Amino acid sequence: HLDLSESHIGAEGAAAVAGALGRMDRMMHLDLSCNELYAEGASALAGALGRMDQMTQLDLSHNDLEDEGVASVAGALRRMDKMTHLNLGQNYFGAEVAAAVAGALGRMDLLTHLDLSSNNLHADGTAAVAGALGRMDKMTQ
Repeated sequence: HLDLSESHIGAEGAAAVAGALGRMDRMMHLDLSCNELYAEGASALAGALGRMDQMTQLDLSHNDLEDEGVASVAGALRRMDKMTHLNLGQNYFGAEVAAAVAGALGRMDLLTHLDLSSNNLHADGTAAVAGALGRMDKMTQ
């Protein structure tokens, strides 16, 4: 469990954390919320996150990742099939990237909590996410 929320690490700190995460492939809970990561920080983290297939809880909320940043972590999310809690709220990504996130959600059979609030999903993105949610029978929150 690693919680660096509200630590203002920025993209440079995200790159440093990514280096450390490369040696922690069994980590199950990572909270990097409220850290001003932006797209650059998400890109720095994406490779390390892709090796963390034991992850059950990931919070990247409130980081203004936007389309580019969320797209860079979407591939990593596809390998996290043990995920139970995922928070990508307030990252301002749109419908096209929501479809990529939905693809990852479709592999998360154990997901019970999902927060995609304060994004720009619009009707198309919401439809993509709803399609993935329709296959999740464990969702509780």
